[in-house]
Amino acid sequence: MIKRRIAVVGVAGSIALGVVRVGFGQTSGRPAGPKKSEPRIAGVWRGNSVCQVKDSPCHDETNVYRFSAIAGKPGAFSVIGSKIVDGKEIEMGSSEWHYDASKHELDSTMPAATLRFILEGDKMDGTLTLLQGTVYRKIHLVKGK
Repeated sequence: MIKRRIAVVGVAGSIALGVVRVGFGQTSGRPAGPKKSEPRIAGVWRGNSVCQVKDSPCHDETNVYRFSAIAGKPGAFSVIGSKIVDGKEIEMGSSEWHYDASKHELDSTMPAATLRFILEGDKMDGTLTLLQGTVYRKIHLVKGK
């Protein structure tokens, strides 16, 4: 029982340190590389998108988002969004996203809506909100699955 508690405390401490590194950069004497937030965000994220407006043309979807860091623009990402239809990935479009490390928030504003996600480790939860303020979709993504 005691060994198990020590293991849990050790894991929780490692997770807490990971968050500190993301928020404040590297603290070792090694040369600074890419910000820790960018490699964590860059990559493939998969999950689901659930419609929030009844009697609308919206359909629940399985989504894939591909995040790539934009060179020379810290905290900026190019994102390609896709949905899965009949087992095949169908590209919906691409946009530029911005990461606010202090809020752990990613967002992208499009002509008709804003996508906003909160990043927690390898999970993102967010919304697609229409410009007049209606939450149209709730989206949950997991990295690399």
